[in-house]
Amino acid sequence: MKKVLEGIKVVEVASMAAAPSATVILADLGAEVIKVEPPQGDMWRYGNMVPGMPPSKVPYTTFIQNRTKKSVALNLKAPEAQEALHKLAADADVFLTNSPRKVQQELKHTYDDIKAINPNVVYAWIDGFGLEGPDKDAPGFDMTAWYARCGIAEELRPKDGDPVAAPVGLGDLNTATALFGAVMTGLFHKQRTGEGSFVATSLLNNGIWANSSMVQAALVGAPPMQKFHRTEWPNPVSGGMFKTKDNRYVIIVELNPNNVDNLRDAFGADHLKGDPRFATVELRAKNASELFEEMDKIVGQHELSVVKERLKKFRVNFSVLQTTEECTRDEHMIANGCFPEVEGSGGHRTIDSPIQVVGMEKVKPQKAPEVGEHTISQLTALGYTEEELKALAEARVIGLPRK
Repeated sequence: MKKVLEGIKVVEVASMAAAPSATVILADLGAEVIKVEPPQGDMWRYGNMVPGMPPSKVPYTTFIQNRTKKSVALNLKAPEAQEALHKLAADADVFLTNSPRKVQQELKHTYDDIKAINPNVVYAWIDGFGLEGPDKDAPGFDMTAWYARCGIAEELRPKDGDPVAAPVGLGDLNTATALFGAVMTGLFHKQRTGEGSFVATSLLNNGIWANSSMVQAALVGAPPMQKFHRTEWPNPVSGGMFKTKDNRYVIIVELNPNNVDNLRDAFGADHLKGDPRFATVELRAKNASELFEEMDKIVGQHELSVVKERLKKFRVNFSVLQTTEECTRDEHMIANGCFPEVEGSGGHRTIDSPIQVVGMEKVKPQKAPEVGEHTISQLTALGYTEEELKALAEARVIGLPRK
């Protein structure tokens, strides 16, 4: 079965998370992705060793950011390596980078550099703070440009509490999907017109987009969203989080006011039938704290397994606040192919990229290449001789796989 992006060549000069994750989506859909990285490798290959990350001997960050790619190791500070990069890019459909503007200029892979050798290329750039403005050249990470700068960290700060750390890569992976969309838009434009383009996105733009409900409210002069302790939530039947007997939590989201009786009946709370405090939407809002207390008391009498069974039986819209580890065992997620096995990894699973094209085959995730694994094969295909490659390796212009 044909793959959507079969025949598309992508050259990536990028590190860490957001940009390489976008090219993983392209690779999953059949594109040939050539990762150009320093001879020592993209630093995020070693993310499993970074303090604060879940410790493991398995280089798990490579499964998300580098799987199913080819690796060419070039020291782009050397003019000879820049020449090799230009040869790789000469017939590329997409050139994608997250290099800062100054680095692009120094290492000869700006849009103008690549366009000069490949006029019809789709050049994709992702950065921290966008293309314009006083901070356009500031270094940006998802924790700064996406999470902190865009109001998300403050929105998620608990009432009377300190800011909380976001899961690593939360903004990066969301921004990667946007960059994928930008690349596909560029390819669509190229298909229609034969012309290349410069497409871009940033962590900042995506952070504002992710927080757009709150930002839009501010734009029209609405006050900030009020913060609440869990038991103070003003609409218990829509967004209320309740604690079970075994110290787990469920969130209930019933927008239809006619479904309130389902919640009552799920737990046999007959004493609430006809309770005048909760007879209408308006009265439930007025007496929200009492309603929350009643619901929290009922849920708190049962362990999570019982709560789940009863809420499902009475068709209540809810979810358990799952742990990350529980997600890896979630039968529904598994049924949707969320955790495919990485070929050649000894049985390790990874996370499927979020784009599905029904009727088209996706590439089975393949183990991330070793640093420089494809340096020789790719450069040989460009016309480099064995003697030239040996000389470049001795001069540390290119990197070869470690033995």
